[in-house]
Amino acid sequence: MKIEIATKQDLEEIKSLLISLIPQSKSPEGGRKWIRGSEVQEYLGISNTKLHELRQSGKLTFSKYGNMYYYDINSVLAEIERNKVLCKHCF
Repeated sequence: MKIEIATKQDLEEIKSLLISLIPQSKSPEGGRKWIRGSEVQEYLGISNTKLHELRQSGKLTFSKYGNMYYYDINSVLAEIERNKVLCKHCF
């Protein structure tokens, strides 16, 4: 079994990608507040099961409309920050 560990550079790239999406919105703030679950999965490289776990544990703020889940972009960015590795010797 191969174990892959996300580096600080990987997390920074994901963060940059998510931030680059914010101007696409038509919200009053000029930034995109909510993104679809499929987008979160794609950007973070996680499965539907992992996304469900993050939602159920309260780590991601979400809204449900019909059968669709929408996630607060700020909670996604906060989750990335919470999982950031500070040094190579920390894990």
